[in-house]
Amino acid sequence: MEEQRQGAGNGAGATAIKYGAWIIMLLAVLYFLANYVIPLFR
Repeated sequence: MEEQRQGAGNGAGATAIKYGAWIIMLLAVLYFLANYVIPLFR
């Protein structure tokens, strides 16, 4: 029982890291778009 709980906790941590990485990547892309694409229209 305890081992299964630990495994689930590790799985949840891995998924959280994956989602966090995706969010950071999306924010980085939006940041570069804001810096390089938006000024072109000004």
